[in-house]
Amino acid sequence: MNHNQSIRCFEGSAKPHEAFWTIRNAAETGGEPEIELYGAISEYSWLDDDVTPKMFKSALYKVGNGGPVTLRIDSPGGDVIAASVIRSIITDYPGDVTVRIDGVAASAAVIVAMAGKTVKIMDSAYMMIHDPAYMVFMAYLDIETLQRLTDTLKSIKTGIVDTYASRTGLSDEKLARMMKETTWISAREAVEMGFATEVIEGGQAQNKDRAVVVNALKSYGNLPQELIANIETADTFDREAQDLRDEIQLYI
Repeated sequence: MNHNQSIRCFEGSAKPHEAFWTIRNAAETGGEPEIELYGAISEYSWLDDDVTPKMFKSALYKVGNGGPVTLRIDSPGGDVIAASVIRSIITDYPGDVTVRIDGVAASAAVIVAMAGKTVKIMDSAYMMIHDPAYMVFMAYLDIETLQRLTDTLKSIKTGIVDTYASRTGLSDEKLARMMKETTWISAREAVEMGFATEVIEGGQAQNKDRAVVVNALKSYGNLPQELIANIETADTFDREAQDLRDEIQLYI
């Protein structure tokens, strides 16, 4: 693979092979080390990428040193291949990995969350599962290409269903239907269904990029009212910030 030709699959400002995770060592957290996945899980596809996965694995093993690690998530999802590889890396890690969902674990982020030995979720947080999809802009696609993409999506969905089923014990049919319907799962529902093991009551967890995360949820269907309110707040903040930038520009 030519690493200078990485495929961008999500809008953003990241560069190819740039870490989209943040490392917090034990001294910073006052407890066990943490890896934060706040935002999109890779703006670039990990298809044929042998650089970024090595970076993530190296970061995990270095900060964890074979001991317990907490993986904190507030993510609208991202590249399903990246999510699958991250899950595999976490599964193979010798120490216990606790996943903590601080805000949202949507789409591919749920695949990552399933790798944790323990999955804790804030009482105000959500998970969301849906069918995988391609985003194609201004592309010429013939019948054979479309059929190949369709077959690939079906294969990806089968793999995702297997992942969820092995964790939750829910039937393949139920999970496939939930994905088709774009299902949002509250914290308590996540525990009841087996996606999570524990609800965290209250707390002070904050994500400084929260507005970015909730705005990324706009394209999803069946959004809970609480998240719609957050998005409207984020939109207002974005407009006010742009107005301020425009005003400053007038005086420069």
